[in-house]
Amino acid sequence: MSVSSGSGRAVRRSGTGLAAAVGVTAVLLATTQPAYAQGGGWGTGGGGESDGGDNIGAWSHVEVTTSGGDSSAPPMTPAQGNWTPPPCWYEPRFDAEEMAEYGPGTFTHSESAQADWIREWEDKEWNKDKEGAWWDVAYNKNMGKDEAFQACELLQGNPFWMDQGDIPDDGPSISPEMLAEIAYNATKLPAPPVELKPDLALQKVNLPVHATFQSDTGLQRVATTASIDYLGVQYAATTVATPKRLRIDAGTEYAEPQSCTYGLSGSGANGYDVNTEDAGCNVTYRKSSGEGTYALEASLTWEVHWTASADPDGPPEQGDPQLPEGMSSGTYDVTVKEIQTVVR
Repeated sequence: MSVSSGSGRAVRRSGTGLAAAVGVTAVLLATTQPAYAQGGGWGTGGGGESDGGDNIGAWSHVEVTTSGGDSSAPPMTPAQGNWTPPPCWYEPRFDAEEMAEYGPGTFTHSESAQADWIREWEDKEWNKDKEGAWWDVAYNKNMGKDEAFQACELLQGNPFWMDQGDIPDDGPSISPEMLAEIAYNATKLPAPPVELKPDLALQKVNLPVHATFQSDTGLQRVATTASIDYLGVQYAATTVATPKRLRIDAGTEYAEPQSCTYGLSGSGANGYDVNTEDAGCNVTYRKSSGEGTYALEASLTWEVHWTASADPDGPPEQGDPQLPEGMSSGTYDVTVKEIQTVVR
């Protein structure tokens, strides 16, 4: 249900909106017109966070935790399509006391429009007599400052007030659905723990390449939870990536076939394994690599679902966002030699 706030901006009542639908606690917050002052909002202090050299005061308060995966790997790559992570959204940033202290010196210019905005809210004591919070544009901490700032299409206006129990109708705001995308973007998948036979340096022309890894290699599902618990807003969502397929690409046209795909065996609890020795498809090099090597690629495709909770075993959500399959890969230099025979 949409209603009009005192400023004329539409808001939704959280009791009948998204929070009720996903069964999570939300104290979501009514609004004035956002019109973020140019040059404001970046830097430390006032409810924001600094992050190394980026020094951004508008990073999101969303926290991310991961079970499994490879912390040194880049964020998960979609297997297909042009999916991009959300660079920004609206979320609570200040309570009334913080805004009274921080706002006047940050979100204003000397020009009359900004000065009038400050005077208006100083007269109202920044809503200290109300339950709620000041919301603002928040930026994805998993992206670099320039990338997040340039990709954000939200109006960078002044912070706006939300009464307790309301959420904005205008523009994307923090929600379980948003958290699912944030978690997807923060997921870091391991490369395939694959062993190739024969040995990479001993590969021969016309001998099939067998790929194998066992469940004890530790290849398991990867669960990433994104959550927020700030100024009364409590949401969580978990994405779960499960390895499903292994693909071997020869890295050269001088192979038959040039690629093969295999299903994995196992479960999330006991790990996953594959052994292609008896498979109907195995990459076979038909020409020596000479003095060089072929760049064989092993890649895993991961099925991804999400749940509107911090529990990876929670019920999978069937609606949007529909998260794409993920992919992780590793490249191996393969030396292929001719088999030498002696004819007497």
